[in-house]
Amino acid sequence: METHTRTTSKFNKTFSSMDILMIAFGAMIGWGWVVSTGDWIGTAGVIGAMLGFILGGVMIFFIGMTYAELTPAMPECGGEHVFSMRAMGPVGSFVCTWAIILGYVSVVCFEACALPTIITYVWPQFLQGYLYTVAGFDIYATWLATAIVFAIFITVINIMGAKTAAKLQNILTLAIGAAGILLIAASVVTGNPSNLDGQMFVGSGMQGMMGTIIKVAAVSPFFFIGFDVIPQAAEEINVPLKKIGKILILSIVLGVTFYALIIFSVGYVMNSGQIAASYNGSGLVTADAMANAFHSTIMAKVLILAGMCGIITSWNSFMIGGSRAMYSMAESYMIPRFFARLHPKTNTPYIAILVVGLLSVLAPFAGRKMLVWIVDAGNFGCILAYCMVSSSFIILHVKEPTMPRPYKVKHWKFIGSMAVLMSAIMIMLYVFPGTGVTLVPQEWAMVAGWTLLGVVFFVFSKLVYKEKFGYYAQLAVSESAKTEEQKETAAAARATSAIMAAEVSGPDEWSRGFDYFLPINLVFGQGKVEQVGKIAAAHGTTAMIVTGGSSVKRTGTYDRVRALLEREGMHTVLFDQVTPNPLTTTVEEGAKLAIAQHADVVIGLGGGSAMDAAKGIAFMACNEGGVSEYIYGERSSSKALPIIQVPTTFGTGSESNGFAVMTNPDNGDKKSLRSPALVATASIVDPDLMRTMPGSVIAANGCDMLCHCIEAFTANNAQPFTDALALYAIPLIANNIVSLYRGEGTDEQWSKACLAGTIGGMVINTAGITLGHAMEHPVSGLKDITHGRGLAAIEPAAIEATYRYNRFKFGRIARMLGGFTAEDCAPRMRTLLKSLDLDVTLGDLGIEKKDIPWLARNARKVSPGNLVNTPGSESTTSEESLENLYASMI
Repeated sequence: METHTRTTSKFNKTFSSMDILMIAFGAMIGWGWVVSTGDWIGTAGVIGAMLGFILGGVMIFFIGMTYAELTPAMPECGGEHVFSMRAMGPVGSFVCTWAIILGYVSVVCFEACALPTIITYVWPQFLQGYLYTVAGFDIYATWLATAIVFAIFITVINIMGAKTAAKLQNILTLAIGAAGILLIAASVVTGNPSNLDGQMFVGSGMQGMMGTIIKVAAVSPFFFIGFDVIPQAAEEINVPLKKIGKILILSIVLGVTFYALIIFSVGYVMNSGQIAASYNGSGLVTADAMANAFHSTIMAKVLILAGMCGIITSWNSFMIGGSRAMYSMAESYMIPRFFARLHPKTNTPYIAILVVGLLSVLAPFAGRKMLVWIVDAGNFGCILAYCMVSSSFIILHVKEPTMPRPYKVKHWKFIGSMAVLMSAIMIMLYVFPGTGVTLVPQEWAMVAGWTLLGVVFFVFSKLVYKEKFGYYAQLAVSESAKTEEQKETAAAARATSAIMAAEVSGPDEWSRGFDYFLPINLVFGQGKVEQVGKIAAAHGTTAMIVTGGSSVKRTGTYDRVRALLEREGMHTVLFDQVTPNPLTTTVEEGAKLAIAQHADVVIGLGGGSAMDAAKGIAFMACNEGGVSEYIYGERSSSKALPIIQVPTTFGTGSESNGFAVMTNPDNGDKKSLRSPALVATASIVDPDLMRTMPGSVIAANGCDMLCHCIEAFTANNAQPFTDALALYAIPLIANNIVSLYRGEGTDEQWSKACLAGTIGGMVINTAGITLGHAMEHPVSGLKDITHGRGLAAIEPAAIEATYRYNRFKFGRIARMLGGFTAEDCAPRMRTLLKSLDLDVTLGDLGIEKKDIPWLARNARKVSPGNLVNTPGSESTTSEESLENLYASMI
């Protein structure tokens, strides 16, 4: 399928947050709560029916979650049409959209008959002028005329403009809500707990009660159909994209809550005998409950009027949804193109609206009974579409993992699988007999007829439009539209262009000259770990392997490396006491073991902590005194045992630089030991060894190596070679780390991430690190926090504090991350971190306000060089400035 792109929408963005909430909620509540509550209570009891609706709501909730992610990701007219098109192609999209149109059109036609039928409850003399009977239903002239008039009214309202239809929806939905709240509130005041006696549950024993609850749960999801109208009109919504997903979920929660509370209110004001009498009498149990609650028959009529409003809101919502679905199919040349015509003044798909309106005018002539069959068939169509959308949700996560998702669902595999399962169960409820919603032969005939019509359109469009069939022009959503409520104004766009132009060329930072020195033997590539024995054997006969407590043993990497060393005739010594954020005391203990065992070479096997500890041990095995003396410059040395680094995680960069970070347990100082002797004699970077990294480590280390490159590139000590390397590495990280975190990475992506991590270590060895790392080291020293998570909480704020002092470089980073100007750098980094589930604050990590003074003092104590290396250091690194920055991160 060839995908085209369009930059502008043909629709006006008219729907507000309130509008789309009322469209979805109004579609869900409809008229059913007025006429069916007695039936639900009779089936499962008051509490049983409530639980049934909650259970049904959970079934729909999983499906709603898939819609909540897909709609903001693809805010285009047609909703299901677009989702399935991107995931399944034209044929899948045709089936999905044609099925949902059946659901929408059937409800519109049904409501045209429901409205005059309800009038007969309020005014029994309304039926005048008998005409004929269809399937046992008598049709009268007054009944037919009323249905036709309202059908024309709803059609005209929708053609007049989306905002006009939305205003009508808001007024009527609020009226329904007010009536429901009145009933709920009055039941609390005038109801009696004794009314619940004997009707809380129905059924004998636990198994019997569960059976009746499941019966209600089986029918309840069909009362929640309506939230799916939101994506149909997504292109007309003037709301931040992430908020659309939240509103969609909110509409489902409100629907479940409304139905459950109405059921309780009815049971609280009417005992079982009264409910039975009402059910066998007028059938409007909820209206009679309203009369009981207020001791007034007038209030029963008020509630019936609210129910009539529900008919219109449902009617109106599905008119909007059905017409947009037809429009989207016509835009893709799947049905005749005239359905895609927009009104020249109101910009509504008026031909599609007129066709749906014409069907609603003709529907009453068929009588109410036949339309019950049609709407049941339509519900089946909706559920089929739900199943296909849920499947599309999973397919798109696999097919387009990097698709921008403003509202991102966590645990997408579980949510998607549950949504497919729930929708499949609902499909089976329609198919298998005895479920309470099984389609009867007449309804299967309706499904077959609609399918046949679809086949006709499919063949016609294939023959007439040929290769245009399935045409899809993806709407390119600008960054500002994704994060702002309205598009940028022309003035703001010009200002942005001016800033970008100013950032195209930067100052000559290197006119003062520079030095570059990094003697390292880097052995990079898949399977390169096989060389560790030969490389180590060149330095002696005893190798000390430094690692952590369990991970490299559990994965078999330790046994593999030891065997490779022994194959070359080497004796191995194991030191496995390294912990995350390695301690100075651990390094000194390891050095004593290395001396005692006459180690000739030290091998760091593991993540950054193991490699840093290996450096410290190799260094202290050749030097006297305590390691802290060397860390604080009281002593110096250029001696160390040969060091071979074999990283099993990417990102720390320890394998490619000459310093080792460790924490002093006596005072919490986390500071680096620095010496050219700490640069590895050889570093074997084998991407295959990284494959066992847990997702949390991939995310944290990905953040760490991105910060390495950003800080080295923007550091005051930056120079051409470090800049070139950093600029090469940043896209490698940004374009691949999310896929690796989601478990979807290819061999190439693993290699790119490993290379970027090694480059990150190289550039900070020469250019150094800046404010972000300087502020993080005290944090992880104090609370033993994972370094990468600490950086995730700190780095965006550090960028915001410093970008104005080097707009050229921060602007370049922003553009590599998907932004435009230096101002976008921090927001774009936050977006990337959210994709890694690293949207954290210092407060989330256990830092409290009382810790701030110590953190600021310690940052200036242990990282003075890093602070001086920060752009704008004079303004951003004073103790007061650091305290204010820390406070903003909590």
